Amino acid sequence: MTDDHISNQTRRRVLQLGGGALVAALAGCAGQGGNGGATESGMTESEMAEDMDGGEMTEMESEMTEDMDDEMTESEMDEGMDGETTRFRVRIENVSTASTLDTMDGGTAVPLSPGAFAVHTESGVLFHAEEAASDGLERLAEDGMPGPLVESIGRMEMGASSGAFDTPVGADSAGPLTPGDAYEFAVEAGSDARLSLATMFVQSNDLFYAPDPEGIALFEGGDPIDGDVTDRLTLWDAGTEVNEAPGSGPNQAPRQSGPDTGDEEMANVRPISAVDDGFTYPAVADVINVTVTPASMN
Repeated sequence: MTDDHISNQTRRRVLQLGGGALVAALAGCAGQGGNGGATESGMTESEMAEDMDGGEMTEMESEMTEDMDDEMTESEMDEGMDGETTRFRVRIENVSTASTLDTMDGGTAVPLSPGAFAVHTESGVLFHAEEAASDGLERLAEDGMPGPLVESIGRMEMGASSGAFDTPVGADSAGPLTPGDAYEFAVEAGSDARLSLATMFVQSNDLFYAPDPEGIALFEGGDPIDGDVTDRLTLWDAGTEVNEAPGSGPNQAPRQSGPDTGDEEMANVRPISAVDDGFTYPAVADVINVTVTPASMN
């Protein structure tokens, strides 16, 4: 895949994945492992993509907001950044398997949702730890919908540039990330820039993967970072919906009847390790792998 293709993908109109279509897609891929793309219901990835690309997706696309304010352009990425910039390729891969998550019904994989990213210099662009989640973060953490969070970042006066990743590499339409697949996007960044991103741990009520609120420094000792940054990610609890057993809760995205259907929790954002919910979650590196690679210099 070329850098131009990745860049065009990140600049595409932020897809407001509606509750019905996203819930249907997540339900189709919830039990997926390394079985050639077949879901528990027998639906293949290509069939799932065709279903998402049908009438329901068309209706959602017709209701999307104007894209110019929320699209990421190179000039926006460069604004406020002094001197030379570097283009980075970011790859987010789902490395879970059919046995990664233990449930009452046996092992299952952990799909990842479309997500949001931001290049910034100030802390707290996506969230603040030990504070209430924003409406945008709630929508991503509960229902895998990145659009509202991207829009909220665009309204901040923090000099951040943002976008969404929602289409797996090689796919023709937006959808969840199933085992063995990856999202990719490109960003431009100056020497003081940091990268933040967030994607939903789909087998949950409101958990998401993200780095600390400070983000990941894209330069170390003046040099662009290059390689695996998975160890910078944490599994966070948004604190917006009461946790149910991961992989089997009726109000989790793969099984809920619609978005925002669980019991409200009214808590703050904190690492799942600080939450005493009695459940066990897989290690971060058993579900997601993130790499950042410098692509070219300007």
